[in-house]
Amino acid sequence: MKDAFERRALLLHLGDALHAIDVALAADATRHTVRDLLNAHADLAAHAWLAAVSPATTAADFAKQASASFAAWPAQLLEEQVDYAQLALAVRDNLFAGNAAGWRAYVDAMKREVEWFGDALPAHAEPTAQTFESADADVPSADAADVERAEEPGEPQRESVESNGRLYPSWPWKPGV
Repeated sequence: MKDAFERRALLLHLGDALHAIDVALAADATRHTVRDLLNAHADLAAHAWLAAVSPATTAADFAKQASASFAAWPAQLLEEQVDYAQLALAVRDNLFAGNAAGWRAYVDAMKREVEWFGDALPAHAEPTAQTFESADADVPSADAADVERAEEPGEPQRESVESNGRLYPSWPWKPGV
């Protein structure tokens, strides 16, 4: 799939997530769970990815976890080179921490629109406590960061919306404009 279509699908998913967060925040956070939200709102229940979230999660916890999961998506999706793994890691580590079955169901739902979503992610590791001195030693140099963003050999090159040399590239549904 072309990069522009993938970005569009991810932006539409982000919109769905923001709507779910809005509904969760409007609910009585002390009494409602994700299961309650899905039962009360047919438009939310239509999203397979939302059913992957633990149904016992409170509405307030869902809103916090989903906000943390998707907060960086707009800025990342506007980058020339998107860190696709980081998009998926943010969701896995915030919304599906401790819910491996839910994460697999979420990835399966996402792969219907974005076939690479969730591929080749590092194993989930619990964060370790670090001091500021040791954290500074772990900061990669600019060259190392570029290597991390490089695509794997043999991986098909994604077409980028920035590759056409225009300031405002056309969207996929308006080719050649």
